Amino acid sequence: MLSADELITKAVDEYSDTVYRIAFNITQNTQDAYDVVQEVFLRLIKNREKIKNNDHLKPWLIRTAVNCSKTYAKNNRRRSTVSLDDIRELAAENNETETVIEYVMLLPEKYRTALYLFYYEDMPISDISKALGVTQSAVKLRLKRGREKLKEILQGEGYND
Repeated sequence: MLSADELITKAVDEYSDTVYRIAFNITQNTQDAYDVVQEVFLRLIKNREKIKNNDHLKPWLIRTAVNCSKTYAKNNRRRSTVSLDDIRELAAENNETETVIEYVMLLPEKYRTALYLFYYEDMPISDISKALGVTQSAVKLRLKRGREKLKEILQGEGYND
């Protein structure tokens, strides 16, 4: 079992990039994403006793990042647009082709978040279900519909199967 200071240090060192990417995916704004990251780690400091063990840390951070991001995005709709530079920055951080991430970011939030967590964070459906607070069936449906919408967008842009 880690001490409280070790837990926080480990969380920041290992998961700050993941928290940022989740926040950016939902808020679609670099500055908002940084604000969410700060909020998540402040909540970790305040609630560190709730983290039972190291295995509980990452799911707790992801769930908190999703919740904080949704709240932040809802309260800051006026800044909810994303610049192409922000998308390119995220794509470069993930070593992904710019085109695919640009099109994923065009999807509605519920599909975009599910696809991001599944493909970019390699989370299993059961963990995504817990992080989003929906059933596993709902996650599967969001992934299916998100892929369909992404396929439509890509075909409309001249990409083939």
